[in-house]
Amino acid sequence: MKKLDSLSPAPVWEIFELICSIPHPSGHEAALAEALSAMARERGLAVRRDTAGNLRIDRAAAPGFESAPAVLLQAHLDMVPQTAPGVKFDFLTDPILPEIRGEWVVSGAGTTLGSDNGIGVAAAVALLFDPAWRGGALAGVFTVSEEVGLNGALALSPEMLEGTYLLNLDSEEEGELYLGCAGGARLTLTFDAAFRPVPAGMTGVRCTVGGMAGGHSGCNIADRRGNAIRLLARLLKESPELQIASFDGGTCDNAIPREAVVSGALPAETFESFRRRAEAFEREAAGEFDAPPEFRIEVESAPLPERVWTEEFRDRMLDALTGCPDGPTAFDSALGVVRTSSNLAAVRSEGERLVVATSQRSQIDAERAALTEAIAERFRAAGATASVSHAYPGWEPRLDSRLFSTAASLYRELFGRMPEPKVIHAGLECGILSGINPKLEILSFGPTLENPHSPGERLDIASVGRFWKFLRELILRLQSSPRP
Repeated sequence: MKKLDSLSPAPVWEIFELICSIPHPSGHEAALAEALSAMARERGLAVRRDTAGNLRIDRAAAPGFESAPAVLLQAHLDMVPQTAPGVKFDFLTDPILPEIRGEWVVSGAGTTLGSDNGIGVAAAVALLFDPAWRGGALAGVFTVSEEVGLNGALALSPEMLEGTYLLNLDSEEEGELYLGCAGGARLTLTFDAAFRPVPAGMTGVRCTVGGMAGGHSGCNIADRRGNAIRLLARLLKESPELQIASFDGGTCDNAIPREAVVSGALPAETFESFRRRAEAFEREAAGEFDAPPEFRIEVESAPLPERVWTEEFRDRMLDALTGCPDGPTAFDSALGVVRTSSNLAAVRSEGERLVVATSQRSQIDAERAALTEAIAERFRAAGATASVSHAYPGWEPRLDSRLFSTAASLYRELFGRMPEPKVIHAGLECGILSGINPKLEILSFGPTLENPHSPGERLDIASVGRFWKFLRELILRLQSSPRP
């Protein structure tokens, strides 16, 4: 395994490797925040933590730069915890093991890498800690629980966002400057499951849909990656002989589900015919999306359950799951992006309850709210209770801002081409931050990383160097010339 100490810029990679060594899934960022706080205090920087756990590190202006506009460097501390099939990993105790593979950095442990958003945090911290830096006031604003609902950003006070410009370092494609993002919400549907005893003459069975690509439920929602929950629900709807005891799939609302599994019972004499139907369904389904080689539908014997869903509950549930909107529902032709979408994210059997998690996104808040309510009504009609949480606004593009024009001009000077102004179909914190401090001019950019929120996540090494150069030069330019 080749370590990261051979990479440049060394300060960024050193901090990134430190971040990887400290477990920091959503809701468990305190140890990482404390480590960064201690390092900042050692360097004489001011540190603030709020009650939500968000962290702000301030570096005062250098002599002669006291009147320069303050620049905020913003990123989130948490990461999405995902493992490849068969990998045993405890995200609360085990360190991520970054390693170099060709032109990329990946996790050597078969997990998400956490470059979303660890590389943004690393760049901000490296700049704050740079002993040679001379410029105006800088502050790093590092939020918590971004990946599970932008919770840290929603809890920020205006005092934590005092500044003139905010550079969000949480974008994932080099050469793109993000000026807007989708808002979103989480919709949870809860059923009281109805059971009956297992009929005589049945045998236990487990059916698994797995090996799918998964990915980010916003950025990848139009990428033909398929949805394991929907596929399994469709197969079950075509197979009434399989009686369901439990149905589980997906993990979190911002990840496209890669695997789903049902346990139950079917008449012993139909086991082989069901297996053959599942094999045929796998072949058919593989042509409906960009199926990776690992895609599979497996049928195997399992312990006979004590009870299964009633026929009536089974029909209601499968109708709701197969009819639930999933994927893009509207496109913005002018911007060339998905405008509105929904992700059927997770299903969990919890004793007497069945819980379905979904999330909806849109550039237009009213359109997102209408889609969320339409899905909620569909599931209410099937007997569920619905609750909406973690709603957050979109971020409206401002093509006329000085920050954008300065950044676009600089990018062309440094790299010989114009960057692409973009609106992302994902929940950047910028929408919330602009609502808290409407005077902020905001821009989001970052190096290239692929397959975030999945074990296939990888970070482009060369792009990190260019990202670092652009970030430093942009701040110098913003702080060396007066605002109009």
